[in-house]
Amino acid sequence: MSTQTPRAYLLDLYDTLAHGDWISWRDELAEITGLSQDAIGDAYERTRAGRNRGEFESPAGDVAAILDAAGLDGGLADRVLAGETAFAERITLYDDVLPTLARMRAAGHPTVIVSNCSWGTRPTVERLGLDQACDAVVLSCEVGVHKPDPGIYQKALAALEVAAADAVFVDDQTAYCDGAHALGIGTRLIQRPTATPFEGFAPSTNGHRVIHSLAELLDER
Repeated sequence: MSTQTPRAYLLDLYDTLAHGDWISWRDELAEITGLSQDAIGDAYERTRAGRNRGEFESPAGDVAAILDAAGLDGGLADRVLAGETAFAERITLYDDVLPTLARMRAAGHPTVIVSNCSWGTRPTVERLGLDQACDAVVLSCEVGVHKPDPGIYQKALAALEVAAADAVFVDDQTAYCDGAHALGIGTRLIQRPTATPFEGFAPSTNGHRVIHSLAELLDER
């Protein structure tokens, strides 16, 4: 694992830079669909890889895939899509994000968002101003490859024109840090005290250095 001062940072989006009340959103979905939270979660999990790769081509396509996986007809699609759009508007940044990104830019450290996500994420990135605060944005649904596949990290490195040894990757998921580490990228496993990711947390850090806020990155020596 790299311990030298990094030149560039590869940053996860959800539960690293931005957060939403995912549990509340599952409650809303359960009310709309009449399914339990467990059933909703199963439908999301079964379509996760395809949605992350952009296989369903649009936010509406993602919703249709989720409903199909849940055994529901498309009659609920408009309501679920409207709910997802409304929920996305409630996603916010952690307080330390924009100040830390500004400090990184001022110090000459380029940044790129590296997110496993579906088609509704680009508008959220733009609404939050992250496309301006960061130097590049690599969304799995747009590039057709998702963490921990090597390809998405390689696309992020290429976007910043940096070598793996000169970069640090920050994510809340151990497995995704593992993927970066396998390529020789330094890693930081961020465990924000208030984070409640859909994917949960792995039982082990697998040796990745743990941080609890983004600001800690620039305080490291």
